[in-house]
Amino acid sequence: MIRGFSFFFLSCLLAFSLTHRSWIAQFVEKISPEKMANPYFVAVIDPTVNSMRLTKLVNSLPGVVAIQEKSNDENETKIHELVSQLGSDYQVSSDLLQFKSIKFVLSPSLSEESLAFVRQQVIKYGGQTHVNATDIKYPEVTELMKTNPFYHALADYGDWLMISLLGIFWIISFWLVYDAFRARSYIIEKFQRKTDVAAKILASGLGAIVLLFTGSGVFNGTMKFFDLVILLMIFSIFWSFSLKNWKWKSLR
Repeated sequence: MIRGFSFFFLSCLLAFSLTHRSWIAQFVEKISPEKMANPYFVAVIDPTVNSMRLTKLVNSLPGVVAIQEKSNDENETKIHELVSQLGSDYQVSSDLLQFKSIKFVLSPSLSEESLAFVRQQVIKYGGQTHVNATDIKYPEVTELMKTNPFYHALADYGDWLMISLLGIFWIISFWLVYDAFRARSYIIEKFQRKTDVAAKILASGLGAIVLLFTGSGVFNGTMKFFDLVILLMIFSIFWSFSLKNWKWKSLR
């Protein structure tokens, strides 16, 4: 029962993935390391810029998740630490201590163009001569995730990796349910004098799944002929096994 339901469920998933491949591609993009962590950049502004007005203007832009302004005390501490490392000959200007550091945290759903646009707007609002901004950065966890073999393969193969994994699970499920399915079909053939029961049941079930998800794919505009051919080939090849003569095996 569980194996039969698993086979049906995986058949639906495989059919869905190949008839709605653009949706799978969007899903893969959402689980990429860059889309799972908030990108950010840091802007340093001089005392002539009104930081409250700047943050208010930037906060109205779409995709800005948070704005974090560091306190003057924290900035002064870091500057003095840096100066102490450089040596006692270096002097810190009082104007330098008035500079403010603001961190802009952005939504991971933004495209690279949108991220760059927000950064440019910060510079534009404050003035190029009064604002310096870092490049768009990602948290360190993003780089760690990129070293994972799964995410590395996902970046190389994208939606086809997900579809291939579903295909492998579907094949495993097919072989796990095959003997039990053929045994029941064999009993029906012997006692009800019917032929090709397994082939007919499998063809009707898989055919219904193909028609259902093909119709859904056409309706949603995600259906591609090449993907449908691949789906039909997979189902047809394994359906052909049900046409072979089968001998009774003891099921345990």
